[in-house]
Amino acid sequence: MKHKKTLLTFLMLCGLFILSKPVSAAKVPVIKAGKSTNLKGTIINVKYSGAAVTMANKSATPSIKIGSEIYVPCKTLFADNGIHASYTANGNTVTVKNGKRKVIFYANKKYAKVNGKKMTLKAAPYFVTYKKSNIRDLLVPAKQAAAFLGLKYTYSSRAKLVTLGVRSGIETSATQVSKVAKTRFINKVGPLARANYKRTGILASVTMAQAILESGWGQSTLAENGNNLFGMKISLSGNNWSGSAWDGVNYYAKRTYEYGSRGRYSITAKFRKYSCAEDSIEDHSAYLLGAKNGSRKRYAGLTKTKSYKKQLQIIKKGGYATSGSYVNDLCRVIRTYNLTKWDK
Repeated sequence: MKHKKTLLTFLMLCGLFILSKPVSAAKVPVIKAGKSTNLKGTIINVKYSGAAVTMANKSATPSIKIGSEIYVPCKTLFADNGIHASYTANGNTVTVKNGKRKVIFYANKKYAKVNGKKMTLKAAPYFVTYKKSNIRDLLVPAKQAAAFLGLKYTYSSRAKLVTLGVRSGIETSATQVSKVAKTRFINKVGPLARANYKRTGILASVTMAQAILESGWGQSTLAENGNNLFGMKISLSGNNWSGSAWDGVNYYAKRTYEYGSRGRYSITAKFRKYSCAEDSIEDHSAYLLGAKNGSRKRYAGLTKTKSYKKQLQIIKKGGYATSGSYVNDLCRVIRTYNLTKWDK
């Protein structure tokens, strides 16, 4: 019996060793900058709206994870398949259009332009020609490219799978709201907030009032430079919530004021930078619906009430704002500008 236990333990250890044995990196033969080389990393499967686009061992232009960055073939994924976007290559630049979103990628440059706004890239795109298929394509950072084009992005490291999809009914528009008159601001943000309400349950009046108060009618430096309407910082609740529309890289640093036990004080903080207002609204709602404090949702019960005052009280109680007059200030804005009409 003792020998059987020893043998069983030995076999279990062997099994663990086999399971934990590291998987060697894949090698994708390409021509890069005129030279033959291999892209070394992990081949990533990509799906768009449930349909396979680039699959491991089956794709002529595979997506690949190199280090911590996932690269996807721009034309293959966004133009030939997926969203079937307009794609134009001119020298070292590639332009992709999805609805009203226009993204220009520059080969070997760590930035892109989204509707004319310069956005930082975590990793520079670069052209390769896949040797097996003789197809030339621009490899771009997957998460940021998806954010710029208005797409949902999720990644499963276990399945080695990137899933892309449509975010909402406003994903292909790209509204700029900085420095416009009050009436025009309401007319621009109102339809976006209403569409967001129908999708999330967060009242349009609440979204609009928060945007008005926190962006100063779209005239704050944060709104102008980052399309950030809600003062969303780069780290919120440990970023433990899903569905973020922020690309995870771009930010705008500015001096701001907080309130605490000692009263009002100033800090220099980093705020999320978006390519358009739609992404700011999308990100804000994802935060309110998913942010947690430990195991409990910060704003639990938010969408169970249709009272704008109660929704604002839940937001304040969850720690969103530190100003003691926050709820009253927002209720006053809603009443003054009849924002509840956008809740219908």
